[in-house]
Amino acid sequence: MTEVVIFGTAQRGEEAYEILTCISGYKVAAFSDNEVSKWNTKKRGLDIIPPEKIREEYPEAVLVIASSFYVPIRRQLDGNGWIPRGGCFDSVTQIVGGLTEGEKDFLSLFVKRKTRFYNLRYTEREVANTEDYCMERYLVICNGGYPKKGNPRCAFVHRRVLEYIKSGLRVEAFGLIPDTSLESYEYQGVRVWEGGVTELQKVLKAGNYKKILIHFVDEYIMDSVWKAGYIDKPMLIWGHGYEMQPWTRTWFNYTEAEIQAQRQNWKQRDDFRKKFLKELFHRENILFIFVSDWLKNRTKKFVGCCPADYTVIPNFIDCGFYQSPERKEEDRLHILSIKNHNARTYANDLTAKAILELSEKEFFNELSFELYGDGVLFEENFGELINRDFSNVHIHRGFVSQEQMRDLYKENGIFLSPTRMDSHQVTAGEAMSAEMAVVTSSIGPMNEFMDEDSASLFESENYRMMAEEIEYLYDHPEEFLEKCKNAKKRVERQCGYNSTVKREIALILKT
Repeated sequence: MTEVVIFGTAQRGEEAYEILTCISGYKVAAFSDNEVSKWNTKKRGLDIIPPEKIREEYPEAVLVIASSFYVPIRRQLDGNGWIPRGGCFDSVTQIVGGLTEGEKDFLSLFVKRKTRFYNLRYTEREVANTEDYCMERYLVICNGGYPKKGNPRCAFVHRRVLEYIKSGLRVEAFGLIPDTSLESYEYQGVRVWEGGVTELQKVLKAGNYKKILIHFVDEYIMDSVWKAGYIDKPMLIWGHGYEMQPWTRTWFNYTEAEIQAQRQNWKQRDDFRKKFLKELFHRENILFIFVSDWLKNRTKKFVGCCPADYTVIPNFIDCGFYQSPERKEEDRLHILSIKNHNARTYANDLTAKAILELSEKEFFNELSFELYGDGVLFEENFGELINRDFSNVHIHRGFVSQEQMRDLYKENGIFLSPTRMDSHQVTAGEAMSAEMAVVTSSIGPMNEFMDEDSASLFESENYRMMAEEIEYLYDHPEEFLEKCKNAKKRVERQCGYNSTVKREIALILKT
């Protein structure tokens, strides 16, 4: 029987305990935690011991880290020599990966309803060296997953990858999704790997990539990069937004009760993120690419410095792909929204309130609205619209592919894209390239990519002003057409191939 010490006493630790008690051959002997107030107390009838006591009291045990902070915890334990001789797992999922399918069936039957953080069907797979091991290749790492059939996540990364390949670069992609088994598939001609941090480490070791290109960097990606022996290899890291900002930039996503309860934990996470980014910023083998000046400036204020090597390149908008027929005045009557509903950042509630405001106008029934999206806030955001059941407001719950988006851009003339914080609204840029009149919030980063000549801007949170902007376009069809033309010209100049991908390819090829 292998004794186990679980490091972490919050929900992840609770779930790790539930899982391990269902796996034969393992016995949880104790918990540990960095929080001093928990030392010498009990959880599940077991002692919670200080980290420095783990190896002393359980020298032959296996240590399982049950915390989202596993990277700094692992370094802390490793650096002080506190890991017992049985070794250390960064997640209980690594133990699950060694079980037979029958054992996983048993585990899923008894634990399924209790686990939120761990994949009970995880299978560990090896990665063989490829036949073209010696050929010059590049790996794009996309945190949160790479697009696959039925899931268009991170499509803006995929569009630039297609251009890299078209230019002659040999590029593969890895979609990082924690605690998932290794999967390999092809998406529109791109070879894609998908898996967790262990799988990323294996793919890097097997691939012998010349340079790695990272989107949405975090400590877990860099831990895999380090373990795979790539820490000193050339890297390009794109800064997109949330991964380089403190929690206060998205305060609107939380209730006051959540803020009071989690403020210290979030500050701790921000302190670690700041230290992590500062270490990366000092590395001369890493070039950082910020997608806007606004993001670069905000990141500098958060971290306290700029990277040793950086540049600013907006996200690529494939203007040729989204090209639409010449706009007509009647197009302004057809209004589109395509938005994620997983956070208040995306401000879908403002879209709903603006439509309700417009419903009081005499011309309302001349308009048609097509609203696409999904997420945990979908019903909260659109509940009133659903209840009112307007005949001209069509709500579609679900996401659409880039090809479907292109068709929707052609069929509609106004694009609603309110936001509370965005470093560069890619979807709004795509709509502009399709000669749509975009209605969006006048906040810092948006003013970098559009103005009143090329879009309609309203004050943050002011849904009445948002409705007024739509009404103005209805009343002034000639200005609607002018904004559409200017929108296309601006996005082609600022975010087209020559201003973005061409520059990125030059940086990838730079030795």
